Amino acid sequence: MKKETAGAAEKSENPSAKQAPAKVARKKTKAVKMRKVEKQADGVRLPVLVEFTYTISVLLLLLLGLTVMFISFVSGASLLNLVLRTSVTILVIGALLTLISAHISTGVLNACLVEQEEFEKAQSEESQNSPSIENPGTVEA
Repeated sequence: MKKETAGAAEKSENPSAKQAPAKVARKKTKAVKMRKVEKQADGVRLPVLVEFTYTISVLLLLLLGLTVMFISFVSGASLLNLVLRTSVTILVIGALLTLISAHISTGVLNACLVEQEEFEKAQSEESQNSPSIENPGTVEA
């Protein structure tokens, strides 16, 4: 009887022992897939001009807001006046910089689309002008 219970206990432990490495392997494959997805997402980048425009806009807006805040504080403006001046400055200049950035981004996008259309047009003309190969084993001189 003891041998049978011991054998049954061993059999019940074996399936769980076999499942544990399978679970670890599944977790490892999920981790590898997540890394691949992250690497693919990192490969997408904005054009240099657009990224430069956004960066300069953010830095200019931050610097201008801090400057207005500092000058208002030094001139002895009240706290409410300081907050109003800074917020109006950030809203107005931020809206202007957003319009400029949107205009530049649209221009870059249109330029890329025109370039892609020209490439596709040249490729289609090239495929129409090239002779079709009927017998790949023979070469014409």
